[in-house]
Amino acid sequence: MKRLLIIFAAAVISVAANAQVRSVGLTVGAFEGVSFQHMIYGTDNVFQLDLGYQTGVPHSGSMRLVGTYNKMLMSPEWTSEGTWNMYAGPGVQIGTGFVPEKAFSIGVVGVVGLEYIFWFPLQLSVDIRPSLGVMLSDDSFRFDIDGMLGFIPTISARYMF
Repeated sequence: MKRLLIIFAAAVISVAANAQVRSVGLTVGAFEGVSFQHMIYGTDNVFQLDLGYQTGVPHSGSMRLVGTYNKMLMSPEWTSEGTWNMYAGPGVQIGTGFVPEKAFSIGVVGVVGLEYIFWFPLQLSVDIRPSLGVMLSDDSFRFDIDGMLGFIPTISARYMF
């Protein structure tokens, strides 16, 4: 009986863990790279992880890993097909820069965006994500204000599974 109960509990936990929506895709704009989203269990909110190349800023040429918590603010019913969502949230980033010198960066990020989820497993979104942080190199320490140009929109296309 104990084995049957343990197997049943493991099956329920496995189904609950796998029932969460995930999506993977590409981003282009001020930040170009790959994007992964994982819906937080029991909510409409999403944890997003992006790995890519920062472009469109004066000192572009930096690889960044950005993690954000996207809180769904509203889901207006603008169409009968698909779903619209507006989201915003905080996040963190780490990265390395190459121009003008090799440096390590760390900072905070904010994100505000709009997404459309089609009736088939495709999600399109546009967001802005300004960031503020510090850059550390061998001979300098400076504030990384280039991320404030994150007001350049980033467009993403993701496959949902």
